[in-house]
Amino acid sequence: MQSTFRFSSALLGSLFFTLTSTVCSSQSADNAPPITVADQTSFDDNSDTGPVLRGRSRGNGAREGGRSRGGGGSDEGPTVLDRQFIEGKLPRGVRYVSDVLFKEVDGLELKLDLLLPAKSELEKTPVAVWIHGGAWMRGNKARDLRRFDQLVARVLRRGVAFVSIEYRLSGQATFPAQVVDCNDAIAFLHRNRDQYNLDVGSLILMGSSAGGHLATLVGVTHAKGIPGFSSGYDSSDVHIMGVVDFYGPIDLLKLQGKRDAVDLSSDRSPEARLLGHSPRLRPESARLASPSTHIDPESPPFLIFHGDQDKRVPLDQSELLLSLLQKHGVQSRLVIVEGAVHGDEKFDETSYNDAVLTFMDSLLRESPAK
Repeated sequence: MQSTFRFSSALLGSLFFTLTSTVCSSQSADNAPPITVADQTSFDDNSDTGPVLRGRSRGNGAREGGRSRGGGGSDEGPTVLDRQFIEGKLPRGVRYVSDVLFKEVDGLELKLDLLLPAKSELEKTPVAVWIHGGAWMRGNKARDLRRFDQLVARVLRRGVAFVSIEYRLSGQATFPAQVVDCNDAIAFLHRNRDQYNLDVGSLILMGSSAGGHLATLVGVTHAKGIPGFSSGYDSSDVHIMGVVDFYGPIDLLKLQGKRDAVDLSSDRSPEARLLGHSPRLRPESARLASPSTHIDPESPPFLIFHGDQDKRVPLDQSELLLSLLQKHGVQSRLVIVEGAVHGDEKFDETSYNDAVLTFMDSLLRESPAK
């Protein structure tokens, strides 16, 4: 492994440094061919922000075990995990609590799944909340757990609960309903923290693609009390320690500007479906829905992942996120995965999961004692 380190002058901790490197799995032969993954049709990816790491994966040995993949596109797969996945992919002793109703709205039931690590019932568990991708118009709470099965298992082995939540899709409600739903799921976890032994003072948001957008937006606005973003619960009781963003959109106006000529009156892009109109028809609404609008020195630390071959959400979206966070002195790191397209399975390889776990460990060490 050859690495070149460039330490940033920004106010970052020792973990958050500028790094350019070629990353190979310790389990892979040096001459193994790079993995080739076909581009996918769904609009959901993940990205991380901060000092920049460039990584190139080699060989199938970069993963711990095989992959269990859910459906994609129009075939989303089942909304709960099957026994084969639980017994074959998850650590022994994990408690799986599925389809927990956290909200009813407009005749819809919104649910979440909890994966609880094997721990003492007297010990409060830090929480990672996952928000699924799918262009805000598809996907479900179980699909991403299958796509990121290695990451899920390793987070659980760290003694951290993994919670995957639903939200209203753009065909069911327009923005900001999705942000309200995510905040209501967090409020539910706070109200039921004793039942599930959760430490909601140690909460990390994670998500891919559209879910990365929502995780980022909730992360940078959660404590601000923005009208229309929550149902009114006291967010001061919940501390969002950090955000792991996999290739999420950051600026909806700039994202649409990357598309070919758009008829604003008939715009059917994912961001137009989210907002209920083309972003350029009502730019103030698009700015409100863009995480880039809300970043300030109080934003939580970020780890961002993005593929340099992503054509659906261009890499410059995550580069913008990184630059804004660094401008405000927020701990942040961006991992650029070379050769990776949107939704690429490379993002669940060991080397990138290592970065997530290192990030989580650093946040948990800094968490105030409860």
